[in-house]
Amino acid sequence: MAKVALVSSAGGHLTQVLAVAADLAGEHDFFLCVTAFPAVRGLKVPEVRAVYYAPAYWRYSMPLGILASMLAALGTFWRLWRRERPDYLITTGAEIALPALLVNRLFFHKPSLYLESLTRLRDPSLTGRIASRLADRVFVQWPALLEFYGPKAEYHGRLL
Repeated sequence: MAKVALVSSAGGHLTQVLAVAADLAGEHDFFLCVTAFPAVRGLKVPEVRAVYYAPAYWRYSMPLGILASMLAALGTFWRLWRRERPDYLITTGAEIALPALLVNRLFFHKPSLYLESLTRLRDPSLTGRIASRLADRVFVQWPALLEFYGPKAEYHGRLL
């Protein structure tokens, strides 16, 4: 049974990554790393063996908070990958996806998938544009996005 790291921020991104876990339940050993917002503290998901939290400093100042969160998350993912040793990484974004993909690509070289948000109908998100350079595969949920992501992109329909 493969060990899969699921990574997402809270909200719609989390909903989508949990839908992936529900679809693949029983086939893989999942653990989740989510942005540490109060609303998701103590999160319990039947399909997920363990839940970890990445730092979130957004409330202090938007641009600097996001940067601080991403820099702190690099260390979080380094330690988490060494501890859990995932075979695969699946992420839906947003900002938390980038440090996870970067640590995975630079140090652990495990296959990775970035799933673009369902809300992106015509153009890619900023996270998606950056993540597509770090991920091995990119799944889009609308055919119009295939042209933006190039040969890495795959369309298999909508997740939700």
